[in-house]
Amino acid sequence: MLITCPECGKEISDRAVSCPNCGFPIATQSDTPVMQVNTNDDANPYQDLLEEIYSSYPKDKINAVKVFSQQTGESLINSKKAIDDYYKSIPPTISSVCPTPVIHFRATKKLGPVQVDENNRLFKIQGKVTTVGKKGGFFKGAMAVSTLGMSNLVMSGNKTKVGTKDCYDFSDLVSYELLEDDSIVTSGGVGQALVGGAVFGAAGAIAGGITGKRTQKKKVNSLIIKVTLNNFNAPCIMIPLISKATKTDSKDYQNAFSQAHQILAMLDVITHNK
Repeated sequence: MLITCPECGKEISDRAVSCPNCGFPIATQSDTPVMQVNTNDDANPYQDLLEEIYSSYPKDKINAVKVFSQQTGESLINSKKAIDDYYKSIPPTISSVCPTPVIHFRATKKLGPVQVDENNRLFKIQGKVTTVGKKGGFFKGAMAVSTLGMSNLVMSGNKTKVGTKDCYDFSDLVSYELLEDDSIVTSGGVGQALVGGAVFGAAGAIAGGITGKRTQKKKVNSLIIKVTLNNFNAPCIMIPLISKATKTDSKDYQNAFSQAHQILAMLDVITHNK
């Protein structure tokens, strides 16, 4: 019987000790139990990894197999089956929010949940952020008022999964705000600079614009980044960084505020490169 070599992709005999084309050992791989991968999001523990691999290697299964094997410790045979099964489950059409159906999103920069494809001038807000606290009380109410139920947010422990799988053109980014409790600490977007007139130069350069507007408090109940998009499917995406009462002199608050600096800096770069 002919099988496909996991290394070079050419067909060879399943009895071969090694691939005659590239030398990849076959005999040791063929004895490995085949891993069953369910492509259903709820049942597949590798779903997030498979999505990330596909976004980086949409047409390069050989590298996709290698990366999956390295990340999971699975054999190349099992990794190839997992990649094949997942790639077959991907619909042939690309999301209509991408400006051109032939363009595949490939992230060249990633900061927190913000991924940027500089070559095609596209970006995604998809991933997990560390959130201080859990959804409930004040935070749950704030989310309902601010997003009209369209924020696409899932809580899991202290990790929050935000955003969607869709990609957007740089021009779709309308505005972004940092909300501390019920107050806007800073904002930016089309035709406007960050509050305080800070000039962007690096991830920390917007600190002056943020800290200059803030009223000093001993505690805050929430810290959220609100991103407004010119898109009917996802007009507003919220990135929660704090969702419980947190002292402003605590390490949790400092880490959350630092994370906010970095995410806002990336969004500011996107806005000024339209």
